[in-house]
Amino acid sequence: MPVAGTRTKRWPYPLYWDNLSAFDAWRATVAGPIDHSEGVLKYVPRKLRPADVAGKGKLLVSHDFKVYTGGYVEDPFSKSYTFNWWSSTDSFNYFSHHRITIPPPEWITAAHRAGSTMLGTIIFEGGSEIDMLRMIMGRVPGVNSAEIETQANTTLPLTPYYAELFADIAKERGFDGYLLNIEIGLGRGAEQARALAAWITILQSELVKKVGPHAQTIWYDSVTIRGELWWQDRLNSANLPFFLNSSGIFTNYWWYNDAPQKQVAYYSRIDPNLTGATQDEHPQVVRHSIQDIYVGIDVWGRGSHGGGGFGAYRALDHIAPMTLGLSCAFFAQGWTWETEENNPGWNWDAFWEYDSRLWVGPASGSVTVPPLVIKGGETPCTHGPFTPVSSYFPHLPPPEPYDLPFYTNFSPGIGDSWFVQGSKVWQSAKGWTDMDKQTLVGDLIWPRPKISRLDNRTDAAPIAITKMNMADAWNGGNSVRITISIPGSGNGYHALWVPIQTLNLTSRRRYEATAIYKIAANSNYETEYTIGLRTAANVDLMKIITSSTITLANGWKKAVVQFEISTPAAGGLVLTQGQIGLIIAIVLKNPSPAVELPFLLGQLSVYPSVPDSYKDYDLIQHWIYFEAESTATPLNGTLNWEVAVAFDPVAPITISDPEDTRIPWNLQPTRPWFPKFLYFNVYAQQLPGGAGSTPGPLTWIGTSTYINVGDKKTFPIYQENLPYTSGQRRYEFKVQAVLETGEVHSEWLSFMSALAVDSGVASIEEVTPEDSASSVLAEVASNQDALGENRKPNRRSSVTSMMNKLRVGKGDKGETASTK
Repeated sequence: MPVAGTRTKRWPYPLYWDNLSAFDAWRATVAGPIDHSEGVLKYVPRKLRPADVAGKGKLLVSHDFKVYTGGYVEDPFSKSYTFNWWSSTDSFNYFSHHRITIPPPEWITAAHRAGSTMLGTIIFEGGSEIDMLRMIMGRVPGVNSAEIETQANTTLPLTPYYAELFADIAKERGFDGYLLNIEIGLGRGAEQARALAAWITILQSELVKKVGPHAQTIWYDSVTIRGELWWQDRLNSANLPFFLNSSGIFTNYWWYNDAPQKQVAYYSRIDPNLTGATQDEHPQVVRHSIQDIYVGIDVWGRGSHGGGGFGAYRALDHIAPMTLGLSCAFFAQGWTWETEENNPGWNWDAFWEYDSRLWVGPASGSVTVPPLVIKGGETPCTHGPFTPVSSYFPHLPPPEPYDLPFYTNFSPGIGDSWFVQGSKVWQSAKGWTDMDKQTLVGDLIWPRPKISRLDNRTDAAPIAITKMNMADAWNGGNSVRITISIPGSGNGYHALWVPIQTLNLTSRRRYEATAIYKIAANSNYETEYTIGLRTAANVDLMKIITSSTITLANGWKKAVVQFEISTPAAGGLVLTQGQIGLIIAIVLKNPSPAVELPFLLGQLSVYPSVPDSYKDYDLIQHWIYFEAESTATPLNGTLNWEVAVAFDPVAPITISDPEDTRIPWNLQPTRPWFPKFLYFNVYAQQLPGGAGSTPGPLTWIGTSTYINVGDKKTFPIYQENLPYTSGQRRYEFKVQAVLETGEVHSEWLSFMSALAVDSGVASIEEVTPEDSASSVLAEVASNQDALGENRKPNRRSSVTSMMNKLRVGKGDKGETASTK
């Protein structure tokens, strides 16, 4: 939630509990069904071609970040660690040492936007034996679980009580399952181990029922079938039942370099009736595969083959996800931040270079790796030079744009400032962090774009470098700067292909794509940019319906193309993998000297192309109101709003025959069509407070957050965050919608009332919005006009006025309010 000022509202619900008693006490305060996942982007599975992933291992990233200080350390008022390598990541686990760890909502949204699942953590460590029994047996009111355990003469009783509650929490908060980390011995040995293994099946089935078929329960390799705390470092007979009863196993990371091959051989000998790998679907067993074995690597190097850090690739060499098919659990990837943050000269740019070097390799030069230490008992082995983590896993595209529109402004989830349509509206003092605003950074432009020629020239294609650019953006906090270096030659014409992001699209469907870019003027060349879609082998996939380029404000341009995927020979709806990118035509006036061609890429989106007959409506303000926190702090509170659609007027109906099959107006799709939003920009303007006073400037005060599916439209207001010049504090608030395609809506949603504070008395009065606007408003409006959109008459719901009157007419909050 980038926000002006120094104060914001924190997530109001618990993100963790340190024991089950605390969890039960909180749950007892909750009455009836709840849904705290409002605004958290719902999981949409990736659509993957079997040939791209069959037999290839997956990556589970376990976020063990500053856990010994409690975790959850992201600071919205400075630049913090963020994870950006979702295109290699199948699942992400938010880890901490609290008993129950809930992923923060902004991290859930970031994972889901990329198509990755997000897992919480349930952990039992030293001193938690009673809680362990309680989880299996369930809560017994008024009785200590330990007393039940000591008095029981039969085997350990098992109930689904906590399994059901943990599944409820996952559904309510919008995440996708748990890592189970049981790092204590089980006091009742094999009897308790059996009960625990059975309990896992209940948790998994409850998660599938309540969260969806993608839900996961990952077992950490620690407890054995005898109830001993004894890490096996691989799948074997000591932990097999836990693996079979869960979605997968995360093996401990102290394994020797022959362990991966042993696991493959061991798995091949397991009865298919146990793994569900029978010819026909097994009626009682969920199918497992070798990909469900996640071989652990500790990036800190604690016992891991290769030494961790930039030596972790050696462990991946042995895991061999692309050939053996084993998956990997990559533990504590925040090592790239935690080991360097206190070094002189460390800043976020240095982190990005260091972190991207681990994941995608260096832009140039080589990587220094730690010396290889062969542990006692290991077989001697050799390894080649450093290989980045992403090279060991397939590229995983985000969800198909018909399922979830693809949008990126290349945000890594941090920034120094905030831009709206090319205008800087806010500069932060120390930067900001918000994973909710993170988008994919482009899986094909790091560490360098792989440029190729489209001009039939035989000389080598130019090279390019990519940098994060926090100094200029279209929307959000940054753009990417791509600089193409063209060597001198005798030929002044170049046609280049710059791939940016892997996407899976479906043939015979119509899409629209937009790219917003900015080029620097140069007297030696002219350029033209358009959007392309090509295969990894550089074969054109795009059947263009329409194409155009629009000039925007502040030097930005927008390329727009409506297209289809050429129908493959197989015919029908065929999932096709392509690379969306830019085709750049360059004409050099003097081709002899070498030339550098820099440009900014601010936004890229791909979404379904909707026929005009489905778009005969306007997005309008439905209602908007301010709810004060108290009479003591009348300018602290919450701005709430809702948007609606209003359709074009219905023409006179001429249908009279009951057999007439015509329809009287354009129908809406029976698939989801109601507008959805990335976020809302919120502005405040101090109004005149007396004779001779003038309005203050319209000032951006922040963005809404956790509203990616448009469910929750609120913004916390604090007096210290509001702009103030002098005189009476009276404000008008304006809200600006940003659609899920990245388009800023052309009309404002205005709070048509102002809150006035005078001598400690708060009053709400309806006001007419000023016709004149500040420079920010005028500039944004001019940008929208530049988009060439057909702007319809503004429609304002009468509910707004009614809601304002109803709100101020309520006296149950102790407010002193009157309506004029």
